[in-house]
Amino acid sequence: MSFIERVKKFFRIKKQKGIVDSAASLFKYYGEPPEDDPSTYEYYYLNDPVVRAAVDFIAEMVAGVGYYTSCEDERAKQIVDEFAAKVNLDGLLLRATRNMLIYGNAYIEKVFDGKKLLNIKLLPSTNIRVKRDEHGVIEGYVQLVAGREIQFKPEEIVHLKYLEIGTKAYGISMIKPVLKFLEIKKQFNEDMEKIIHRYAAPKVIWKCGDEASVESLKIVLNNLDPDEDPIVSGDIQHEVIEIDPRLRFADFIEYLERNIFEGLGAPLLSYLRNATEASARAMLEAVERHVAGLQRYIKRKVESEIFKPLIEGYDLTEVPRLNWGFPRTKLDELTLNDIAQLVKPEISIINTSTARKWLQKMGFPIEEETEAETKEALGYRAKWVETPKQVMLILVDPNRIDKSSIRYYSIDANQGIKIMVAKVTGTGGRRWVCAIIFDKSKAEWDLSKAKMWYSDQFPLVFEFMFKE
Repeated sequence: MSFIERVKKFFRIKKQKGIVDSAASLFKYYGEPPEDDPSTYEYYYLNDPVVRAAVDFIAEMVAGVGYYTSCEDERAKQIVDEFAAKVNLDGLLLRATRNMLIYGNAYIEKVFDGKKLLNIKLLPSTNIRVKRDEHGVIEGYVQLVAGREIQFKPEEIVHLKYLEIGTKAYGISMIKPVLKFLEIKKQFNEDMEKIIHRYAAPKVIWKCGDEASVESLKIVLNNLDPDEDPIVSGDIQHEVIEIDPRLRFADFIEYLERNIFEGLGAPLLSYLRNATEASARAMLEAVERHVAGLQRYIKRKVESEIFKPLIEGYDLTEVPRLNWGFPRTKLDELTLNDIAQLVKPEISIINTSTARKWLQKMGFPIEEETEAETKEALGYRAKWVETPKQVMLILVDPNRIDKSSIRYYSIDANQGIKIMVAKVTGTGGRRWVCAIIFDKSKAEWDLSKAKMWYSDQFPLVFEFMFKE
């Protein structure tokens, strides 16, 4: 050890006085052994459908939603996105999350070429050990494989821990709280299998008069076909040993299932099926809070231990952010009023066809229309017309309107405002909003007041137009 390293070690020890684990030095080379056998948790994940469903459900909620990156430095974002595509980061995070839930730990190896991060890969959670000093400082990791010892530096491993308690070196499997109940359930299933076999083929005690009859009966019974009855002579009696079927297991099974469901903390379908709407909603909200916490934890680990060294290898400093879900677009920020303002005839930043497409993307149940239909129906330039009885905004060429199909819908009956819809020739027989009418007998309408109302209340008219 060099003089500088000895000085660094001296000051590190001086700075950290608190002892985290006094036994850590006993495992200086091979690493600390985990408290539990990981293969036990793997067995129940592979063989118990409830455990499998719970683990997969939580893992999918955490990492199955996908992700996107954000960063002001476009070069840094490009580097991260290209690297993530190369290593299939979204798939790797899903598998790492599943490992973390099953075993309590997930280990991702980082492969470097000098300073540059070239690759990452998921390692088995069953044969990795953590090396720490007594102050809890990670000194490395060791993988034990078929008698081989593979040493890793701390910066070469991303260690994800679930349910980290106190100062322990390892996380805790989500299966551990229910492990005892799973063992009871497994034994219960084995016992029930035996009981069912006993019911189907109960034991029979045969009583014979002498030893010769016993031997003869054995030969007969051993050579019987499954559906054949024994026929013997002599003094032979039998007695069937019946099992008392009065024992009821329903309450015990319910007790086991309730504890397993509570311990796993996943809203399984069989549990939700018997819940009320309110309790199911409360259950899902609780799970979503738990999932959000796991997402924050994984996000920070990825940003600090994968993205940061990756961009530092290119001499960049701004670390891109990992965001769960799908990226929000500018369209997600628009309201119905925003779209209505953009499509106004006096503004006409977008046409009605574009507005319909935007509304479809936002989730409104708008029917598809062809570009030709839109041009045919709404290519007419809107006109304001005032007569002694009404003010009208004409939206469609009157010569194209099928007069027999005209319908009127009131927007504001007290103010005398209504819309006229009708079929327009050449548009596939659909009805269009053809005009907005302001009745002067209901209110003191004139051209300027009608235009002012239209400008202020256009979202309401817009809603009626697309509803129709």
